[in-house]
Amino acid sequence: MFRLRKKAFTFAFLCELCVLCGSILFCFSPLRAEEWVFLPERPLFHPLIADPREPHLSATAYLNQTQWEGAIGQAFEFLRYKPGDGEWGWGLLASAFTWLDEDGATFPMRDSDWYLGTYISQRPTGSPLSFRLEYLHVSSHLGDALSSQQARIIYTRESFRLTGSYDPLPEWRLYAGGGYYGHIAPAEPPWFFHAGTEIYSQPFQFLDTNLRLYAAYDLKVKQEAGGVTNHAIQIGFQWKPKDEKGQVIRLALTYFNGNAEWGQFYQQKDEHLGLGLFFDP
Repeated sequence: MFRLRKKAFTFAFLCELCVLCGSILFCFSPLRAEEWVFLPERPLFHPLIADPREPHLSATAYLNQTQWEGAIGQAFEFLRYKPGDGEWGWGLLASAFTWLDEDGATFPMRDSDWYLGTYISQRPTGSPLSFRLEYLHVSSHLGDALSSQQARIIYTRESFRLTGSYDPLPEWRLYAGGGYYGHIAPAEPPWFFHAGTEIYSQPFQFLDTNLRLYAAYDLKVKQEAGGVTNHAIQIGFQWKPKDEKGQVIRLALTYFNGNAEWGQFYQQKDEHLGLGLFFDP
């Protein structure tokens, strides 16, 4: 009963926080129709493509073991406000991640992680800087395929994180930030740091579209599990329409080294090489 009440409180708090974020934008800004955009095509703060836990849609096959992972998620922006000195955005972050073994024609589940949150983002006019302040709730669940081999743990996280991004060129981006777990179970030290970079080639034409090479690196340093440093790398192709509208597809070799991002396995080392197909909004 206590757990149910706690989950209900967390969900209610998240809903109230979403309403509060939107209310702040409305109440403290002059209501001029030309300054507001509802349901913009893409988020103001560009997704961090190398972060394994950034909301995204993908399927990845491990190359050094017979395992798979999939992700279904998105940063969904409800509202954009454009005063004279910059832009503000407000939206939701939601995603589900699954980790599968392979057993003949079946794929038993090892772990599933669920992420839900809200954010406010900002970009000054004419500036290469942008910022995102987010609140995120995470829960992790051991797959039925391992229920007889490993004890389940109660894994939940509720965090606040501020990330700044610097992208002076279309071909280069740096980002860094930090966060704090307001609630963390199992109990661990609460602070973490996050940084990374993205590098792109000049685009070249392919089937009347734009294709370009890219490389991306993501670094996470956490206090949990005695101190964790996670490295995630992607090297591949980005394929998108010339007019910059519509679906963007990426095909990349992926590499991860550190403690597992999967909640039920967060204390265990993980190193794997993969081939991933990604679909960006």
